[in-house]
Amino acid sequence: MKKLFFLSVMLTAAMAASAQMKIAPKMEKGMKRVYNAVSTTAIPGQKEVKITTDQQFTVTEATADGFVVDVETTTFSSDVTPDNIAGQLVSSAAELMKGINVRVATNKDGKPEKIVNYEELKPKMDRMGDQIIEKLSQLIPQISQMLPKDALKKQLMENMSEEQLLRSMQGASSVMALNGKTVMTGAQEDYVNEQGMKMKRMYFVNGKNVVTNSSMNMSNDELKALIIAQVEKAAPDQAEMVKQNIDTLMQSGMLKMDMKETATYDIQDDGWVKAVTVDMTLDTMGQSTKSHTVITGK
Repeated sequence: MKKLFFLSVMLTAAMAASAQMKIAPKMEKGMKRVYNAVSTTAIPGQKEVKITTDQQFTVTEATADGFVVDVETTTFSSDVTPDNIAGQLVSSAAELMKGINVRVATNKDGKPEKIVNYEELKPKMDRMGDQIIEKLSQLIPQISQMLPKDALKKQLMENMSEEQLLRSMQGASSVMALNGKTVMTGAQEDYVNEQGMKMKRMYFVNGKNVVTNSSMNMSNDELKALIIAQVEKAAPDQAEMVKQNIDTLMQSGMLKMDMKETATYDIQDDGWVKAVTVDMTLDTMGQSTKSHTVITGK
């Protein structure tokens, strides 16, 4: 029996070791890839919003440390209706990147490490932010009563900070998300997502297919700090009241929050992804927001 147990352990270890993969896409100057992304977001009480974009990746430099990849959203379309306030905000955040060329420095395995041209991008994104806010004010006059223009502009621009741009290149719905990683079935890692939530991710590898399952991994104190920070940005007038009552609100379940995310990556022989599918669910205050994103190479 002991021999059989030892054999089963060795077989299990061998299978786990074989189900691993180093993801390092082939890169050389002049190489270009174009991906189409279709994302649908279902917001409670609102009509589902569909956003379609094309994103172009061009390797423009080979450096001593790796590469520089230009990432540009070349097309953008959305079916959001004027009366869908939450949908307009989601759509506007995505539209902000249209025509913006983000130069990403990577290591030799293609892992995004730095935004090279962020100082050059800031004034362009600032002008785009003003245009979007003006558009929102015309479409939804009451939005200024809910969120002052200055606060809305601040939220938009915080989503476009250097840290957030880099995080978006490393996020689940990026074709560069796995670059530089050696992934294997059962491996886990902690990370912070684009919403600022601490998450835990587990990998499952089957040939050239990689599946990741992620869930929120935050203590009550960390969650409280995150909620307060979000309220201070979105509704500063309400921040003090929330601070004073947050323990009671959390105990009652009114501020209960959870997030889960599943992503599937099909990897090509050259290390670039062929397709990505991401499903995300955010549960907060008894309501559930869901998004489904499909990215395919063109």
